[in-house]
Amino acid sequence: MFGYRAIIVGMDPVCSESSSWMENAQVKKLSRGTAQPFYQVLVDVCAEPDLLVAYVAEENLLVPDKADKGRFDHPYMSFLFYGMDSAGDFIPIKQLREKYNKPRHEIPFDPPTDEDSGKS
Repeated sequence: MFGYRAIIVGMDPVCSESSSWMENAQVKKLSRGTAQPFYQVLVDVCAEPDLLVAYVAEENLLVPDKADKGRFDHPYMSFLFYGMDSAGDFIPIKQLREKYNKPRHEIPFDPPTDEDSGKS
């Protein structure tokens, strides 16, 4: 809703910021206030070079109708994601998957056969 592209990297079930942050961000003016999920997002630095990370209320997020497979630039991407899958979803590192209890979606591959195990 604020005109930038972002990738969600974390979430809190309710706003976990300080009361002064909530006052500055005018969280009380949101229709759902603090009683909604808030997300930590990485902001695409191509569009917003001065904004790296944001903390955004769920009601202020818009999910695109279809995956945006365009280039996404952020200095933390290589630390938090392995890359993008064919559906346009970023593959999170193990720590992120474990923190949010989400399985990793693997691309099917052929398991090694007995013939392959003898090769070096």
